[in-house]
Amino acid sequence: MHYLNLDEVRDIQIDHNSDCNLRCPQCARTYKGGTIPELPITELTVEDYHKIIEPVVKHLERINFCGNYGEVGVSKTFMPALEYIVNHKDFNGRIIINTNGSVRNADWWTQLAKILGNNPNNKVAFSIDGLEDTNHKYRVNAKWKLIMNNAKAFIDAGGNARWDYLVFGHNEHQVDEAKNIAQSIGFNNIRFKLTSRFIDELNYQENKDINDSKKVTTRKSKYVLELAKENKFRPKSLEQGKNIIDKYGSWEKYFDSTVIKCKAKPIGKLFVDFHSRVWPCNWVASGMYHFGKNKQQSELHKILDYYGWDFNSLRHNSFDKILTHEYFKESFCSSWKGKQSDAIPRLTACARTCGEEYEFSSVYGKNKIDINLKETMNV
Repeated sequence: MHYLNLDEVRDIQIDHNSDCNLRCPQCARTYKGGTIPELPITELTVEDYHKIIEPVVKHLERINFCGNYGEVGVSKTFMPALEYIVNHKDFNGRIIINTNGSVRNADWWTQLAKILGNNPNNKVAFSIDGLEDTNHKYRVNAKWKLIMNNAKAFIDAGGNARWDYLVFGHNEHQVDEAKNIAQSIGFNNIRFKLTSRFIDELNYQENKDINDSKKVTTRKSKYVLELAKENKFRPKSLEQGKNIIDKYGSWEKYFDSTVIKCKAKPIGKLFVDFHSRVWPCNWVASGMYHFGKNKQQSELHKILDYYGWDFNSLRHNSFDKILTHEYFKESFCSSWKGKQSDAIPRLTACARTCGEEYEFSSVYGKNKIDINLKETMNV
């Protein structure tokens, strides 16, 4: 089964760069409070976007700048690339940008609002996990006052903004106050996200269900990061994880046998990383630079070793050539019915994120709570 034809591509998610000003402890780029040593610090160029956008622009409905590793605000090439997309005569889609907001100054965010302003469906999602006394506990190095000033500058300049809030034990008591602050500043929406990142490679290897807490190391301190206590803010995957161990005996057996129902293919989604490599989705690509003996990383390297490390690179191949390559034309979708030990493996990322008995993602299913603040204000 072919993953996607060129004319079926409707949604592209882009990891524009690999650098970031923060060191969030459960982020793919963070190791022992710092940056993974093997992670190359690089970014896409405007020339890369010619190859990304041109072949699919006429039927492209959405571009989402939401990276596995990078923060677009620190990139020198992001704004020129964004202007290229927005000003493209054939682009009629919408743009979503995810950011921690703790970078640049008010002028930069005002400019961003003006660039995006031509389309009311364009949006910036600010990831702010708490208030002044708590946001930095997960968003390590974040500066609260700078974030608030930047968000207000963006909104005051006409920008459409959403507040994304990961709920933890240390910030669950501030949910209502965050909603009030978001309304007062002018955010249109707030999204409370219930994270499943308390389960990791060690859980998979040792056949454990999700933990309630994790020891965290930053450059300045060590502490315990905890899940929320209130039931409505606890991820729905908690009970699912327990059921998987009871039913299958191990995560390995679950990953090898669960029915995979791809979330990305039906919406015509692809992912482009900061090397301009094309992947089926962000979850597949997320393990590329994971530290240590990580199965997701080894699976991706196995694919690249098999086909060549440039087979899915837009710097070496056309978009059409990549999507008609054996991997996208047949092997990737066929792998959903295979095993993790196959030459082209059934990916852990596919089984974990799109397996029918476990909801890992915090943006699908019941692991998110979306509130329209404009409607709430009118009640």
